Amino acid sequence: MTRTGERVVASRLRTPRWIARIETPDGRVLGAGVLLAPDRVLTAAHVVGPGHRYAVRLVGVPGLDAVPATVRPEEHVPQREDTFGDRSGDLALLRLATALPAEHTTRLYRLAAPHGPVSMYGFPDGDDGGRWHGATLVAARGRDSQVQLRPLTPGELAAPGFSGGGVVDHATDQVIGIVLSVDEGPGSAFSYMSPTETILSHLPQVAAWTDGAEAVDPRLRTGTGPAAGRLDVPFATELASWFRGEGWPVLVTVVPAPGDRAWTLQRAVTLADRELRTHRNTSAVSQDPPETVPPAGAHDLALDVKGLTAAEVMDRIAERLGIRDDPRPERLGSLRLPLAAVLVAVDQAAEPEALLALLERLAREGARLLLAFRGPGEPATRAAELLVHRPLRARWARLHAELSCVTDELGPALEDRRHRVLPAPGSRALLDRAEGGVRRSRMLRAWLAHTPDRDREPARAGLLFTFEEAVGRRRRRLEQAIGLLDARLRRREELLGRVGAEWPLCRQRAAAHGDRVMAAYRLYEQAVSLLRQTPCDIERAETAVERFVGFCSTNAPEEEGAS
Repeated sequence: MTRTGERVVASRLRTPRWIARIETPDGRVLGAGVLLAPDRVLTAAHVVGPGHRYAVRLVGVPGLDAVPATVRPEEHVPQREDTFGDRSGDLALLRLATALPAEHTTRLYRLAAPHGPVSMYGFPDGDDGGRWHGATLVAARGRDSQVQLRPLTPGELAAPGFSGGGVVDHATDQVIGIVLSVDEGPGSAFSYMSPTETILSHLPQVAAWTDGAEAVDPRLRTGTGPAAGRLDVPFATELASWFRGEGWPVLVTVVPAPGDRAWTLQRAVTLADRELRTHRNTSAVSQDPPETVPPAGAHDLALDVKGLTAAEVMDRIAERLGIRDDPRPERLGSLRLPLAAVLVAVDQAAEPEALLALLERLAREGARLLLAFRGPGEPATRAAELLVHRPLRARWARLHAELSCVTDELGPALEDRRHRVLPAPGSRALLDRAEGGVRRSRMLRAWLAHTPDRDREPARAGLLFTFEEAVGRRRRRLEQAIGLLDARLRRREELLGRVGAEWPLCRQRAAAHGDRVMAAYRLYEQAVSLLRQTPCDIERAETAVERFVGFCSTNAPEEEGAS
């Protein structure tokens, strides 16, 4: 399977055999579902409920009758909202009274892919046969890691009849989750899906019908009860900050094993995984400081690399990201999202040098890496210098260079051009914002000259990123403003050339008509004067040039009065 989705395009020409239409006994369509086993259908909890009877029909298999179905209370996870208003749950497993043919079933697939193109099948109102809709996975949402789906067109927003329908990833042609809900109200732009690993956290029995690599190495999992270990609060806070995407994207740390620090890392990795984060273990840490609890879905892979080669590590990464045919590190730059990986025992890998080279490549491609070494020493020091301190210093240096460019080059260039030509009507606000950006950049450069070293530490890299974004935005605005004024200066030179070329010809024609020479000269002088005035008003000058050229094109004396 290539990453261009040829098989998905072909499969969208037909109704999937595994798609289930869920109905009331009298035939009213309630939603969709996924046939995981001959007698089990996965759907959204708001579509069905315990104590009711339903009918399940495979619309993609002609000739099959609807099958009675019910849902048990222990296999119904209703939608809930936490104190922040985030939704969770909304999952259910239907049990069929009569088994359907096994060849029509499908399996869920674990995939670290909260971005990229997908398709979903459902039953919008008035279309009981169902249809495919296209969408793009945008980002995880909330503490239950439900994922936003942006429709390819407004008409492909998932209607209620899509609830419970399977979501097929184009890169792998696998079912990676089910549709849950749609934004309510006019102008809604998103639907939501529950990815496979979130489904497994609520309904672990679904693992029997699931493929794909688990995110967390079994050696890095842990219970979170009080007897499992003692929480290292400062370290847990540092880890949670990294999992939230704060600070420098590469964190190099030393974690001896066993010990409280190792247990704290395992706790963070477990809680940050969609599949392993459950109501049970989140309840167990409810008394811990909230700043020590990472968000769910915060990493793609957590791997103990002791004894592994660099190629084996790359294979595990590729498997999690859905790369099947060519798992080379240089391909990661074109993936749908940056990789977030936790690698433990880096100094005990089979090929430390090769692994470090791979990690450097991944970091350049935008990966977020949490690298734990089992002991202090040269390997950890070298990794920190190569992946953290050296690139961080280079980024600060580039920021200073960008500030110098804005304040010492682009700012004076804009000022010079504003002295030479007036802005076009409607563009003055842009130029004023550009000049304001120069003033703010001078203030920022002065502030940075007195910034304490602690503000340049990796944990405070968010400050650097904010400055980079602001200075980049100011530079682009300045370049745009300078470009607009340069275009007006070029127009000024064109008009000067036009007037200069027209005057000798006009003088010869006007000389044949006596006093027309003086009239032409006055118009010529007026146009040249406006063009050479600083700052030049291009609109006024252009009007004067057109008046002069129009006068010169009039040959007969009687035409002078008309003009």
